[in-house]
Amino acid sequence: MTEIRPIKESEAEAFLSLLCKVFELDFNLAYDIFFTEPMFDLNRKWAIIEGQEIVSVLTTTPLEFGWGKAVGIAGVATHPDRRNEGYGRRLIERVLRDSERAGEEAAMLFATDLRLYEALGFEGLDRVVRGPITSLPLEVDLPTYDFAELRARYDAWASEHPDRLRRDDRRWRYWQWNYRDSMAFGDGYLSLENETVREVLNTSLLKKWPVPRGTEWLGTSFMTDQLEVPLGAVNVPMYLMGRNVPGQPQFFMTDQF
Repeated sequence: MTEIRPIKESEAEAFLSLLCKVFELDFNLAYDIFFTEPMFDLNRKWAIIEGQEIVSVLTTTPLEFGWGKAVGIAGVATHPDRRNEGYGRRLIERVLRDSERAGEEAAMLFATDLRLYEALGFEGLDRVVRGPITSLPLEVDLPTYDFAELRARYDAWASEHPDRLRRDDRRWRYWQWNYRDSMAFGDGYLSLENETVREVLNTSLLKKWPVPRGTEWLGTSFMTDQLEVPLGAVNVPMYLMGRNVPGQPQFFMTDQF
């Protein structure tokens, strides 16, 4: 018998095991992250189950923009021995139907291979860019930015345009759960995660940023252009695709799903 449904608690480790196998992750390192991250929800861990075996999986994430609700799709993985049998497509089609019935009529995902998702009605919305930030000659210490002030500033920014991602309390807990230093930057803030910046709000549009040499930016092309991020050479690791998305999504990769 074949089932397509959210997993049960007793199936969570098998779900994670398949993810680790496909994406070549260390199971022991992934275990604590998988079960403790604030967005963890068994009802959003979908699988195709044949008999007692999980053969294909994906995870959905709730998203909310000014124009309404959407679903983010990530971690699409099929057992290596069962690939090219249509499992990924069947799973996504089922998830899309259920999400639409739940009011999440728009869907988004990140992809490196566009063909499968184009056949499911997705289209390219944006591309993701990564590159070294042009930094000031000297490393400087920026003052830390108060989280309450940061949240208020982001929420105000998000409310100014319907295409911008809103963050509820749970998403803000997820934001804080990830390690990052947030510092005052011009009239806004900059969030530094080791050697990567994925979020910054600043209207000063500086041609050089006060970050350590070698720091990289990771963001959508749209946000990169809007912020005039001073980049060196840029590569394109993946694309943002969408289905029934009414506008140009504006969000930071700190909210990557």
